[in-house]
Amino acid sequence: MLKNMRITHKLPLIMIVFALVSALTTGVVAYYHAVEAIEDQAEHKMYALLESRESALDHYFDTIQRDIVYHSHSHLVKRALRDFDTAWDALPDKKTAYLQTQYVTLNPFPLGHKADLLRAEDDSRYSMVHEEYHVDFTAFIAAGAFYDVFLINKHGDVIYTAKKENDFATNLMDGPWSATGLADVFNKAINDPSQSSLHFSDFSAHTPSQNTPASFIATAVTDDDGQLLGAFVVQLSIEKLDKVMHVEAGMGNTGETYLVGTDHLMRSNSRFFEGQSILQIEVNTAPVNKALNGEEGVILALDYRNELAFSAYKPFDVMGHRWVILAEIDEYEVLAPVLELNKLLLLAGGIIALSIALVGYLLSSDLSSPIMSMTETMKKLAKNDLSVNISVNKRKDEVGSMALALIEFKNFAVEREALRERLSHMTQHDTLTGLPNRDHIMSYISDTLKEDAQRGLTVMFADLDGFKKVNDDLGHQAGDDLLKQVSERLKHSVRKGDLVGRIGGDEFVIILPDVVDEMEARNIAQNILENIKQPYQIEGNTAFVGISIGGASYPNHTDDIDELLKIADAAMYHSKRTGKHRFVYHVS
Repeated sequence: MLKNMRITHKLPLIMIVFALVSALTTGVVAYYHAVEAIEDQAEHKMYALLESRESALDHYFDTIQRDIVYHSHSHLVKRALRDFDTAWDALPDKKTAYLQTQYVTLNPFPLGHKADLLRAEDDSRYSMVHEEYHVDFTAFIAAGAFYDVFLINKHGDVIYTAKKENDFATNLMDGPWSATGLADVFNKAINDPSQSSLHFSDFSAHTPSQNTPASFIATAVTDDDGQLLGAFVVQLSIEKLDKVMHVEAGMGNTGETYLVGTDHLMRSNSRFFEGQSILQIEVNTAPVNKALNGEEGVILALDYRNELAFSAYKPFDVMGHRWVILAEIDEYEVLAPVLELNKLLLLAGGIIALSIALVGYLLSSDLSSPIMSMTETMKKLAKNDLSVNISVNKRKDEVGSMALALIEFKNFAVEREALRERLSHMTQHDTLTGLPNRDHIMSYISDTLKEDAQRGLTVMFADLDGFKKVNDDLGHQAGDDLLKQVSERLKHSVRKGDLVGRIGGDEFVIILPDVVDEMEARNIAQNILENIKQPYQIEGNTAFVGISIGGASYPNHTDDIDELLKIADAAMYHSKRTGKHRFVYHVS
């Protein structure tokens, strides 16, 4: 069959077949290698993330424990316990009801902001003590990883809390909250009065805080003689624990890190659930059970959402309580790039087939396109468009030679245009000063008024006073230098957009577009007079000249251009006859 096929069809067909076979083989091998590599990368990434959270948790709890031990030894906490205990004893009967009324019921701040009250509006000693210490303890909470702080005397009375929730001013030994985690750590602390001993209560529903999860750490506080004063207790901040655990960078849409307790309930909030998930979501998965048995590693398993996920797991012991740290990401998200690669390989195969089919077309275009391009270039050059770019000049074949010849033609045209512009400039400008000459000025006035007949302008004729003396005394070269300096001063004396020209000898013309007001014209003329009269340095000599100026405005004085020039010229000569170095505006 191939023997009877034309080469123009045969060659592309053979190339397409070989390309597709190569692409398919490469794609299959690449797919399986990519799956293996990405899975291995995901496992390493999850385990590295797990270790980073373990390190962050270690630092988090070490910092908390150091803070608690430091403050329990501080004079502030010891004095506060003594002062609050004394103030507690001075309260009337039914202390709980009294303090909860003053600091909770009558507290003007809303729930969740009761800590903003510095002191109650009573005259009790307790309120004085509260005002003295409350700022320090709220600052301690803000600076640390805590939700609340408690001072509890040795009899179990909660004599101070920052948040003023329902456990405030109650007794933890025989009161309504004696079975809470707070009471548990308090009892452990006073039964172990060493100030270096810390006692931890794992998260549990805390009834005084509307059953929200709460975890406490307590230590005993003694005076300088070792006598027990009470306990210093902190409630951990769930928000700050979540900040330690939540890492979104590199986690994609399904990755998360979280904590689980021995009861298989979460100890940190999930990033996928609104509101509270601590103690609400059960995580009874293979990775959790392995970690609770002391194992660590990375496996592919179902997560608590029943999604197949790469799960890194490790046990984490917190002050005698075992938790599990997990870092997980869904399998489908990990393998998404490989699936996308599969699609791309199929797409690439199709593109390759189309590309090879286009090769023949491109080969023919390799000759026709540059020739067409040069044809278009020649058309543009014929229309005097010298900005065209000849892009095929780097070729080494015959097409490149044609392009080089075309470049030479373009360069000649560019030189010819530049010469034409120079000649045009010479016919329109004074050769000595470079200023526009009479022809240029007349064209400028005519063009300006053609564009807008309603547009006004002022024409000034100016003639130097004392130029002949400089020319006679210092020579013609000095005179030429003086004319150049005068030209520069004139250009700097007028506004941007104004035109200064030389009409011969020491005579100049100044065109002021849009100036029809006499006062405005006089201001510009005065600026010229001031600048021109300044001394000139010429070949080591100092020279002085003046300038006589006459002006007239269009259409104020006439709407005829020739008449306007005559009026301005007459005004200039009137200036010379009546004193020189002055400005005369329109002599009737």
